[in-house]
Amino acid sequence: MGIANGDGFAGHAYAQAVTTHRRQRLATSDGRTITWLEFGDPGGSVVISHHGGLLSAMDVAPLDEVARSLGVRLVSFDRPGVSGSTPRPDRTTADGAWDAREVLDHLEIDQARALGWSMGGQYALATAAGLPDRILAAAMVAGCLPLDDPSNLAELNAMDRRFTAMAEHHQRALESVASVWGGLARFSPRAWAKAVAHGEVSIDAAAVRANAEALAASAGALSEQRSGIVEEYLAFARPWGFALTDVPCPVQIWQGSDDHLVPAAWAGRLVELLPNASLHPIDGEGHFLLLNRGAEVLAELVAT
Repeated sequence: MGIANGDGFAGHAYAQAVTTHRRQRLATSDGRTITWLEFGDPGGSVVISHHGGLLSAMDVAPLDEVARSLGVRLVSFDRPGVSGSTPRPDRTTADGAWDAREVLDHLEIDQARALGWSMGGQYALATAAGLPDRILAAAMVAGCLPLDDPSNLAELNAMDRRFTAMAEHHQRALESVASVWGGLARFSPRAWAKAVAHGEVSIDAAAVRANAEALAASAGALSEQRSGIVEEYLAFARPWGFALTDVPCPVQIWQGSDDHLVPAAWAGRLVELLPNASLHPIDGEGHFLLLNRGAEVLAELVAT
């Protein structure tokens, strides 16, 4: 509480970011709850978004105005165990297609495109593989190769490798990470943004600071269900439940050359393994390139 009062921006900014776009709830056919939000043009072309790791469905809030200008209806939902979405133990990446279908059915949307940033990238591919008659195209931004392959896991950044191991062997400790990280985002967005921006290339660091409110609101949801972070990292490294060759639609792979969280070389390997993929390399940018390149990503996606 003292942190919030000491940072005049913090408590008000977080509350404003959360209330500007209120989460809505839907009941799934298997008795769970999914929380979701919408951004952009309510009557536009639908893009269903899968959020990044250590974040929630609010992570695409910075794209609200861009999506509206492009005529894009951006629908973003929380994965199981994140914010108000009911946990789903033992889930796989492929199960993300089930939840995407529940959201699309609830909104009476027949066809859409899929977007996934960072950890969400593999879920965008899962949605395309699992709903081949409904997903027209997909975009994967700074996404991963399957991490059940030990050689891929060894190439992942140290933080995510550590969190993956903690999910397996030290779950209480990882839950504490969610509590601290989410709490910092809630009560001091500027401090949270400063921590996230540390070590990033200048264009990424500036983008994080400029979007501190929305991104902190996205990260703050982690503290709502502390066990959710464990579920996220267990699913992250499990076999996906589908093959890259099962993705029939066009896929755009966007990757920054200076990404220190996801190896830039993975983008080329994904393009080689996917049946119908194109590579969009961005020189001089890092893991947060979606914040600066959102207009390009969405425009390219809805044009496909």
